[in-house]
Amino acid sequence: MTDNKKRCPTCGQVIEEREIALFTGMIDALLRVFKWCEEHNKYEFQRKEVKYLFESDNVIARFGDLVLFGGLVYRPEGKGKGHYGINKERTLQFFAGEYAIPTSIWKNPCTGELRKENYSVIDNIAPLKNFLDENYAYISRYRKPQISLF
Repeated sequence: MTDNKKRCPTCGQVIEEREIALFTGMIDALLRVFKWCEEHNKYEFQRKEVKYLFESDNVIARFGDLVLFGGLVYRPEGKGKGHYGINKERTLQFFAGEYAIPTSIWKNPCTGELRKENYSVIDNIAPLKNFLDENYAYISRYRKPQISLF
């Protein structure tokens, strides 16, 4: 094999940690879903209910990864695949720049263990900062004292 990844000498499976990185499409999807939740006064949902809010197939596929990034999104106990919930308080704090989340997570394919790194608030996450306009329009409406979305 020529991909230069560490592999198990017995079975050939990749045994090198892989990075699960945060990207702007995930945060945009989180904001859209959060607004949807606020409008519907419903904070647990099935992905198929909000799938139309996502801008690409990559975001659809990666939305579930948000459960790994700081507890903003969770999987409700006892619910099957495709069910999610939004932690309203943490998400408001994150968009207000008051809650830090990991921006990089490394997963060990052998043990399933996660190593979370580079905790940061939204203002300090370079790719997300670039996503904001010069007036921080993306997050400014969530800053104190006005914490309500609508």
